Amino acid sequence: MTMTVWRIFCLASMVLFVAGVIALFVTRLLKNVYYHNFTQDELMRDAKTTNSRNAIYFTSGETKKYIKKYVVCKTAYDKYLVCNYAKSFSSVKFFVVEYTAHRRVLAVQQIVERQTGDASKVIALHRRCKYVNVVIGSVEGLEVNADVIRPLSLAKIRLYAFLKSFTIFLGLFVARHFLIELIVKNGAKYFMADFLNYIAIGGSLLLGLLSYFITVKCFRHRNTKAQSGGALEYEFL
Repeated sequence: MTMTVWRIFCLASMVLFVAGVIALFVTRLLKNVYYHNFTQDELMRDAKTTNSRNAIYFTSGETKKYIKKYVVCKTAYDKYLVCNYAKSFSSVKFFVVEYTAHRRVLAVQQIVERQTGDASKVIALHRRCKYVNVVIGSVEGLEVNADVIRPLSLAKIRLYAFLKSFTIFLGLFVARHFLIELIVKNGAKYFMADFLNYIAIGGSLLLGLLSYFITVKCFRHRNTKAQSGGALEYEFL
């Protein structure tokens, strides 16, 4: 192929690359759908200490039968939450829904604990988290709330993986062309006809395929972000 044809391919790839990046950000294919609507929980106490600010809230709805209160602790570097159980449970599952300042869902964590005491473990929160809702899931094996998170469909995950891998391939294709023209310059047309050029294109394609399978593998079972830390003693009075 002539250099003109290669440059046309490069320009078309550049346009598709930009379109792919925009599509990945705009479509938000990996965004979960949440059934739970934001509830303004009653603030019990807001206290400031030397190193942190602690706000205690009463839970709402059917959650308060099992989790009475929760405290949101903010320090200069961390933000975390601890729940106060109504009593000790042999097994309990609940969801921590994190919201931004505009009350948009930021993340949802699924917390599962067994042989609990009066308080839960430390639950790390996102730095951008402004509001929290605690929603009970199940207690002692009895399902209380099953419709908190709508799982990601496999079709959406595969579509996202395809767009991502195709965009990576296009980006590598454009970068390869620019580097050849920049480094080889006048000899670019000879390098384009060389077998090494097609090896580089094949390598870009393999990286795109690898990205596809890794993405599907990582996100296939992504329904919630489960995260919990060590135990923390806190007085809920």
